[in-house]
Amino acid sequence: MLHFARLNLPIEVIIVDDYSDPPIKEATIRTENKMAWTQGLARNLGAKQATGQYLFFTDIDHILSRGALTDALNFHGNKMIFRRQVAVLDENGIITQDKRVLKEWGYDRENLDASVHGNTFLIRKDIFEDLGGYDKGIVGYHPITKGGDDVYFNAKWNKVYDKKDLAVGHDIYMFPLGRFHRDGELNPFGLFHDLSQKKQEKFYK
Repeated sequence: MLHFARLNLPIEVIIVDDYSDPPIKEATIRTENKMAWTQGLARNLGAKQATGQYLFFTDIDHILSRGALTDALNFHGNKMIFRRQVAVLDENGIITQDKRVLKEWGYDRENLDASVHGNTFLIRKDIFEDLGGYDKGIVGYHPITKGGDDVYFNAKWNKVYDKKDLAVGHDIYMFPLGRFHRDGELNPFGLFHDLSQKKQEKFYK
């Protein structure tokens, strides 16, 4: 929250805890579903709580930049996506790409670009609702094993809307977790969940 406080932008922040253990104390609301992957349910719940005309979905390991949020505030289109770079937040909530700091997180690559990820996007709230939000029928699937909530939702959007309506905003950032991490340790400083992708692969096979 320090990061958002430093940005000082007129945005509504809704943090949905999809049954973390221990619970996220800063969460606005919390789901009661104990399945391994309930991101879609959490996002549907957060969307219902939101009061603005646009929804900006992201994950706990993503860092929204001032540029991306300013783009969102000034956007009047349909949907916007964002490219990612590797970075972390320091103890003061400041974004850093210092390679010595990133190495402490296990990231030792030269390239700091991490591509576009389908789970961080801006969309008009009425469009999200018209599309029915995330499909409750696929809750519990992890993206690397069953396609994932975002894959299905974005496919629904693609069937209705032209990709030329898709805008690209300023880059956002992400902590070097998962496949971007040198040894596969997803939680080096205890900030994130301990349910590794490897464990989930094994669970769903």
